[in-house]
Amino acid sequence: MKVIVLGSGGGSGIPNPFCLCANCETARANGGRSLRNSPAVLINDDLLIDCGSDVENSARQLGLRLHNLRTLIITHRHSDHLHPWFFWERRSVSGTELPLLTVYAPQDAIEDVVSFYQTSVAWDRETLEQRTRTVFRPVRAGMMKLAGRYRLRFFPASHGETRMEVVLVGVSDARSAYFHGYDSGPYSDELWAMLARYRFDAVALDACIGQQTDYHSDQHMTGPQTIAHAARMRADGILKPDGIALATHFVHQAAGSHDDLVRYYEPQGVTVAYDGLTLALGEPAGP
Repeated sequence: MKVIVLGSGGGSGIPNPFCLCANCETARANGGRSLRNSPAVLINDDLLIDCGSDVENSARQLGLRLHNLRTLIITHRHSDHLHPWFFWERRSVSGTELPLLTVYAPQDAIEDVVSFYQTSVAWDRETLEQRTRTVFRPVRAGMMKLAGRYRLRFFPASHGETRMEVVLVGVSDARSAYFHGYDSGPYSDELWAMLARYRFDAVALDACIGQQTDYHSDQHMTGPQTIAHAARMRADGILKPDGIALATHFVHQAAGSHDDLVRYYEPQGVTVAYDGLTLALGEPAGP
């Protein structure tokens, strides 16, 4: 399984185009891995997790094609994870036969997309699905779905807003498994109990709040919490002994430069994600 980080930033990416804070100016000066688009992950070339407004630009920057997508998972309806015009672009291709795209998303996220197209172009759900070669399937925590070669398991997130449905997801194939564990604050006892039944080759954890120790959030995690969650996953066997713990979903208010993040996280056994980072899970090592 190839896991490609399309975007390792938060909602506005890094730097925020409107912001002149020290972190944004450092990112502009450093370039490279300090520049971050909003969050998304591509698995192989046929499964995408989240479709915020930066997804297409991320694919262009990385030289990737999205024509082979067959599965899209939307974790929740925040705009950095769901940009409705993503589906419109699927009807704008020329000389390309796109496969049917099955979208797994919380019910309220699906309703947002349908409402957007009803308001924007007077399409009902049936027309939306036909015109964009898309079919929407609602999911919630506790469900399991088979999607082609993948087994998808959906888990509860802690993301503050009780009126919004949010899921985390584990994606596994015949050789490996990846856990997409953000956006979420500290994990609930329910989630830890569910995760205890699984073994992952890589886990992606929320690191939105940064290195602060005096800030508490029920939506995102601080650096110390990210490190502690990765350590517990290793100790409990949820993350395999040679597995990879990723810190990701960085925001400009707290991130600092990529090198700063590496110095903080990597001595603690946590890898810092960056746009374009590619993990080859379950594949033989090269020569």
